[in-house]
Amino acid sequence: MFTQLAPTLWTLAAPLHLGPVCMDHTMTIARLPDGQLWIHSPVAYSPALGQALEALGTPAHFVAPSIYHDLYWSECSIEEAVREGEFAAYPQAQFYAVSGVREEHPELPFTHVLDKKPPSEWSDAFAQVPVGGMPKLNEIAFLHKESNTAIITDLVFNYDKDPGFNFATRCSLKVFGTYNRYCGVSRLLRTTFADKSAVRRSVDEIIAWDFSGMVVGHGRPIADNGSAALRSAYDFLKV
Repeated sequence: MFTQLAPTLWTLAAPLHLGPVCMDHTMTIARLPDGQLWIHSPVAYSPALGQALEALGTPAHFVAPSIYHDLYWSECSIEEAVREGEFAAYPQAQFYAVSGVREEHPELPFTHVLDKKPPSEWSDAFAQVPVGGMPKLNEIAFLHKESNTAIITDLVFNYDKDPGFNFATRCSLKVFGTYNRYCGVSRLLRTTFADKSAVRRSVDEIIAWDFSGMVVGHGRPIADNGSAALRSAYDFLKV
C-alpha cells in the first residue's frame, strides 16, 4: 500500500477528485523513535489503511499542514476512527493543524495549533517552517531529519510526467502552469501571495535545510537535489 522512501518514511498517493479534475493527494507517514506514527495530510480512511498503518507503528500524530489540506478531515472520519472505533486502541492520538483550520472547522477535534517550534513529541525527528505571506494557506513545511527529506504540500507540484490524466485534468494543470513540469509553482498558488517578501524569506529558510529528497502534496516525490529544485522553482520570486 505504501511507497517506502527511507527506513522510517513512507508515502501513499490517493486520487483527489475536484469535479471532473482528478489529480492525486499524497499522505506521508514517518515512524518516530518511540514507534509512534506521524501522519501528514491524511488521505481518506479505510479499514485496510488502518491495518496497514498499524503494521508500521502506532498512529499517534495526525497533521493538517495547511488550510487547504484539511480536505479529508471531515470526509474520511480519521478523527472519528481514532476516537470512536478502529483506532480506539490509541487514545494518545493527537491532531495538529496550522493556524486557521480550527477557526474554519470548530467541529473537528484538533488539539494543537502548529507554529515554528516543533512539538516535543517530534522535535528530535523534524524541523519545521511556517510559510509566511500566504494567509489563505498558512502552510508549514517539514524536514524529516533522518532521511534529509523535505515534506511540503502546495509550494510546488511535480507533474513532470503525465500518468494518464483525463482531459479536464490536463487542461487544469496547463492553466495552472504545472502540466509536464518538473517542480513547478502553480499560478493558482501565486494568487495567494499577500506578502511576497515573507514568502521569499520562508522559502529561503526551507532551502537552507539543504535537503536531498522532497515529498510534494501533488505529484511524484523528488529523490535527489530537492533543495536545488525548490530554489529553481522560486527563482521568479525576487523581492
